[in-house]
Amino acid sequence: MPPGQCSPPDAGAPGEGAGTTRAIAPEAEEAPPFRLTPPRSFEDLRDLLPAALTVLIGAWVLISYSVGQWRAMTVPSWDLGIFSEAAKAYSQLNAPIVPIKGPGYNLLGDHFHPILVLLGPLWALFPSGLTLLIVQDLLLAVSAWPIVRLAQRLTQPVVALALGLTYVLSWGFQGAVAAQFHEIAFAVPMLAFASAAFVERRWLAVACWSAPLVLVKEDLGLTVLMIGLAVTARGLGELRRGRLVRPLGRLTTWQLGLALATFGVIMFFLTTMVLLPMLNPDGSWAYSIGSGSDSGAHQDLLTRLFSPEVKIQTLVVLALTAGLIGLGSPWIAVVAPTLAWRFLGSVAFYWEWKNWHYNAVLIPVAIGALLDVVAALKRRRSRRPEGPGWLAAPLWARWLALLGLATPMLLGAVTASDLPLWQMNNRDFGKAPERLASVKAVYDLIPEGSTVETDLSLMAYLVPRADVAWVGTGREAPQYVVIDARSSAWGGNAPRDAAAWIEGRTGRTYALIFNKDDLQVARLVDTR
Repeated sequence: MPPGQCSPPDAGAPGEGAGTTRAIAPEAEEAPPFRLTPPRSFEDLRDLLPAALTVLIGAWVLISYSVGQWRAMTVPSWDLGIFSEAAKAYSQLNAPIVPIKGPGYNLLGDHFHPILVLLGPLWALFPSGLTLLIVQDLLLAVSAWPIVRLAQRLTQPVVALALGLTYVLSWGFQGAVAAQFHEIAFAVPMLAFASAAFVERRWLAVACWSAPLVLVKEDLGLTVLMIGLAVTARGLGELRRGRLVRPLGRLTTWQLGLALATFGVIMFFLTTMVLLPMLNPDGSWAYSIGSGSDSGAHQDLLTRLFSPEVKIQTLVVLALTAGLIGLGSPWIAVVAPTLAWRFLGSVAFYWEWKNWHYNAVLIPVAIGALLDVVAALKRRRSRRPEGPGWLAAPLWARWLALLGLATPMLLGAVTASDLPLWQMNNRDFGKAPERLASVKAVYDLIPEGSTVETDLSLMAYLVPRADVAWVGTGREAPQYVVIDARSSAWGGNAPRDAAAWIEGRTGRTYALIFNKDDLQVARLVDTR
């Protein structure tokens, strides 16, 4: 079975996926189904060129940005340190215990992301936080493949390439790369392949690509629910047109969609009400709506969803990414759960469209919805067709598709200077810090296998050689303390003496063994 498809090729109508049909109503041309088959000729290789170029260019640009961040020691949050510790634990065939979150903290009780076990072998080969950054970049870049291949079948190679580059360098992906590694990166290729399968009406493939989303993050069970409902809507449409498609055994399309939706709901409640509370130290799901703050809790639903104005901005940018016409596809509803929990929550930077990683999952859905409507416009037939393909569609349909495809490209061009990748135009981007020698000296002072408590600056860099805790969650006496007075973790009030600071918290005796360039290292000398 080809790896790009979850079901055997259909012997019936193209574009229907596996299964049988009866009473098929005559329809206009549909895009042929996606197939991952080896190229057999030069023409086949040339046909793959737009998708291959998009993936390669996207990977090169995103990896270049990540390497620049790593060299410059840019640390936007503690996430990279956290996921590095999880990957390190998995590489040793251990549970993902992450001291950065707290002593003995099992990361599976924070978010439900068992898919991160795939990082274990990679960490064993390349034990570095940079490995995780590159993995994320590759996941985002590879997700462009099905999108570009679909766009090429619906339009022209040059249009597909332009849309693919717009996709892979989109605002959602740039924010994710700048925020550094997050488990959500694994969801992006799944959603991209599911989006292409939805447009091509390969319903079993949609289900196969969507179901594993529940292994990426707990709230994605609701995304699977919406995918199932979108498939159900299409299945009911088939029935209204006198068509009966059976993608899996005796299941019709709408039944498969309903089964997928049910699976998503069950997994959402199983993970949030059973698995996460069972694994979380506090015995609860830490990220339920409204957790962490009472801000806005007493506002009405519409106010919480659409206020402040930044939420409207995010919705407008998302609509433009879908070319506006994509709002007419049922597939666009797949973004609803992600937007809902972000907008109803109290974390302000989750409302933004320019920053953070949760926008990444919106991009394949938005572009997929756009291409779904483009495919529908291409199936339209003029009373007096001018020729095959798009020439057979009415003039208004051609113009509408053109405007829809051009909209996200124009958006990308207009917003480029406001997004993270624009920083690569700066001459100093990726330049190592002036105090690099001091950083290396600090690193060399930390023995392999020791316990270290530190702030954000060196956290991810120390994980490969030590058991690292954060200064805000450490409760035990570490063997070493590393403090960077310039770290944002201190809010401008870093301790003047790392040894005195840790002694005051633990009651143990420490010696200050390094103090240079705002970097301090204290070592435990009290061995009791």
